[in-house]
Amino acid sequence: MPDTNTLEKLNLGERGEKILKSYKLELGMAVILVVLYIVLHFVTGTALTKGNLLNVLQSSAPLLIMTMGQLVVVITGGIDLSVGSIYSLSGMACALVMISTESIAASVVTCLVVGTLCGVVNGLLVSKLRMAPFIVTLAMQGAAASLTKIIAGGNSQTLTLTEFRYFNRGHIIPGVRNYMLYMVIIVVLMHFILRKTTFGRWIYATGSNEEASRLVGIPVDKVKISCYTISAFLSSLAALLGASRLMTVECIAGTGMELDSIAATCIGGASLSGGLGTALGALIGTFLTKGINNGINLLGINSFWTGTVTGIVIVIAVYVGYTASKKKKRL
Repeated sequence: MPDTNTLEKLNLGERGEKILKSYKLELGMAVILVVLYIVLHFVTGTALTKGNLLNVLQSSAPLLIMTMGQLVVVITGGIDLSVGSIYSLSGMACALVMISTESIAASVVTCLVVGTLCGVVNGLLVSKLRMAPFIVTLAMQGAAASLTKIIAGGNSQTLTLTEFRYFNRGHIIPGVRNYMLYMVIIVVLMHFILRKTTFGRWIYATGSNEEASRLVGIPVDKVKISCYTISAFLSSLAALLGASRLMTVECIAGTGMELDSIAATCIGGASLSGGLGTALGALIGTFLTKGINNGINLLGINSFWTGTVTGIVIVIAVYVGYTASKKKKRL
């Protein structure tokens, strides 16, 4: 009969094997990310330098936070095309309130409230009126982009309260930049919500089979409203980080970020068919997306190619996700 130590080792081995199977795609993407940077460093000599890596991390922070919101929407089988415009609108609202009141607290609250309200509207239209997420969020994208230009008169806004810089670059924990801390907290929190809570199981169930979820008593409408609200809230939080980093807010600050967040989500293993996706995968997908952009810059390739490369990567990632979804359904 096996002794206690042997049984513990067997259990640990089984757990390790289970974890490897659960995160097989994420581990594969992590390997690709590492190889990408090794190759880039071999070619350019600068990819793995401290300065470049810190720049990539800092520029990745707003996108990562936005991607975590996009992730929960995609898992439900939806898509949020409005995150970039909500980023612009909430960031501009923050800037205008800060300039007029000279209050960081008031501007931060305004930013988060504006973003959250946009998300609630998206969620209500998708869940209560049964409108297609693509149509709803596309309409919100146009409306938010338009409102941003209206309230700002089409002009960029410069933030003069220098203390606001510390929101991004400060150190709540000595030696750790705030943007790094936010990234860790949000990824860990999202992982916990998706994997360890009833709400997380409801999100996956809604994306896997919405009608079956309704029949077993899952409040699908509330789940969808919550997910679109979370997505918009995190977009406005990302806008705060972006504004704090640059201390300037442009009317088109979030243009293209919806494409990047969708790319990062799909690259990380989420399926646009719903029911698949992890916070770890979205994290790796974000770094891969930014790594591709960083590689284009380091190699001196015309930046106009960025959109083309991102589009190709999205198509490949969506195809892989679709294939994985079909295999899951067969099982």
